[in-house]
Amino acid sequence: ISAQKRFRIFDGHFSSTFFMTYLISPKVCHRFVGFLEDEAVITYTRCLEDLDAGRLPAWTSLPAPTIAKKYWKLCDQAVMRDVLLAIRADEANHRE
Repeated sequence: ISAQKRFRIFDGHFSSTFFMTYLISPKVCHRFVGFLEDEAVITYTRCLEDLDAGRLPAWTSLPAPTIAKKYWKLCDQAVMRDVLLAIRADEANHRE
C-alpha cells in the first residue's frame, strides 16, 4: 500500500472522527485545535531560536516568498525570519 493511499485512509478516518466528535462536543474539538495552535507557536519559536543561533544558515538571508509578503503584508526586503514571526503571531492570535 502506497504512502499516498495510507495518507488518504488516515485523512478520511481523521475527518470522519473529528466531524462526529464535533457533533457530540464542539468544545472538545475547539480545545484540540487550540492545542495544535499552541504547539505551532512553540514550533515557530524554536525555529526562530535555531535561525538566530545560526543553526539554519540557508535561511539567514533567504528572501520571503512573494505569496508570504502579500498575505502578511511584509516589506519587499522581508526574509524568512520575518515570515516565521508573522506566522507565529498569526497562530498565537488564534489561541482560546
